[in-house]
Amino acid sequence: MPSKSPNSEFWKTLRRLKPEKRKTKLEPRPASALPWLGAAQAHDTKLLYDTTVYVDILQGRFPSNNELDLRIADAWHSTVTESELSAACGLLNPLHPGTRAAMEGISEVIDRRPSHRTIAPDREIWQAAGIMAGLLARLQQYAAADRRRILNDALLLATARKHGLTVLTRNVADFDFLQQLDPAAKVLFYRV
Repeated sequence: MPSKSPNSEFWKTLRRLKPEKRKTKLEPRPASALPWLGAAQAHDTKLLYDTTVYVDILQGRFPSNNELDLRIADAWHSTVTESELSAACGLLNPLHPGTRAAMEGISEVIDRRPSHRTIAPDREIWQAAGIMAGLLARLQQYAAADRRRILNDALLLATARKHGLTVLTRNVADFDFLQQLDPAAKVLFYRV
């Protein structure tokens, strides 16, 4: 633990997250204990979309019974999800007949994002996300490949927390654990 600057933002984040006190593997919470989109107690109006939301909308899988919830909410976006969507354009097989249409759909989604509602993680967010990702990797014994994925999810959660937003995702496995590490952060789940 750093000892020279106990009043720095980094030190405050370490005190809040308490990685040194976490020693046991996290257990998934039951679905009944999680907040779900459409449930009366889980109505938030400022949502930060996880990449799963865009993917499910692009693939026509987003639940139609939750579309009204999206329409009445203030949608917020992250450069993290923009990067994940952009990476898909590089990963897609150029020989596949559906690649061009998929790339056009991704481009349209990214181009429609209003810049005044797109948030880039700052230094404080990167620090909090790094701590959470490292902590989760240690507790859950994640392989190296999973650490990058969880860092992106931690960046979204830390961004939402800092800006008073709620992450909307279908990624229950990762965001349940991340929210257990930072219970003040808000997450709303949905099912396809």
